[in-house]
Amino acid sequence: MSDLGYCYAVTGKRAEALQILKELEERYDRHEALGQYLAGVYTGLGDKDQAFHWLEKDFEQRGGRFPLIMTDYGYQDLRSDPRYTDLVRRMGLQP
Repeated sequence: MSDLGYCYAVTGKRAEALQILKELEERYDRHEALGQYLAGVYTGLGDKDQAFHWLEKDFEQRGGRFPLIMTDYGYQDLRSDPRYTDLVRRMGLQP
């Protein structure tokens, strides 16, 4: 769902992307989704603050598949942000 939400977001289908976010948040609350999934959609929407919010939630809870943020295209727009470098450092990963 995250990939679909990201695609909706980058192609200008904002309403559809927001609907995916709503469903992902519900799944996150039920422990059926990762914060990274929401972060990917927020990245597509250009909302870096929310993307980092969800990545931080995963980091704090030791959830997620962190190495994917190093290679997944959906996180590319975050890589130039100092928060990304800091997060990767704290995860014990190096760009």
